Amino acid sequence: MRVLTTKILSENQKSAIEGFTMDEISMIEISYGNDFKIEENITNAVFTSANSVRSVFEKHQIATSFFDVVFCVGSKTKQLLESFGVKVALIANNALELAELLAERFTKKSESSKEISWFCGNLRNNDLPQIMAENGVLVTEYMVYQTQLTPVKVENNYDAILFFSPSGIESYLKKNKPNSNPVICIGSTTATKAIEAFENVYISDSATVESVLDKVNEILVK
Repeated sequence: MRVLTTKILSENQKSAIEGFTMDEISMIEISYGNDFKIEENITNAVFTSANSVRSVFEKHQIATSFFDVVFCVGSKTKQLLESFGVKVALIANNALELAELLAERFTKKSESSKEISWFCGNLRNNDLPQIMAENGVLVTEYMVYQTQLTPVKVENNYDAILFFSPSGIESYLKKNKPNSNPVICIGSTTATKAIEAFENVYISDSATVESVLDKVNEILVK
């Protein structure tokens, strides 16, 4: 069987799948820029991807002392934040869920500052700022990385395709047509995008690369 992953995997990750031919073709490219800085304290910070964490703390080396309370999406994002010494106050599975949790939090704590600073990329979705606006929470966006689509025409027929972001799906569809073979997505946000084009969409049990690979084994190994 042949599987296409639209993200380059580590050797440890690839070893989780045996008995398959694995083609790796990245459909997006991430860049971090070099002109981002923070000069004032951030009361409530939101990180919705690992890329935003890498940009702020690894690429731009912003001191963690600038951040009071930090919220994030996904276990990998949380682990990466903690590796830089950042304590995470609240974690959610996706941006929509985090927005709803934050809206509830700000409603209950009327004395809190009703504002968040969102560290995101250029292709972020509107769920979080829309829900924040509906609940009277001010959102300041810091665009700390750029996602560029790098579509590639694939020549092989695959028994499954693995997607790790909505932008990866968008890029793939620029040069390839959807079919009825299984598509396995990391998290509900990516799966929601996939359902718009593909017939046979599966979602990983958790928002990690490893969980996506586990789902491959579950679906294709009979």
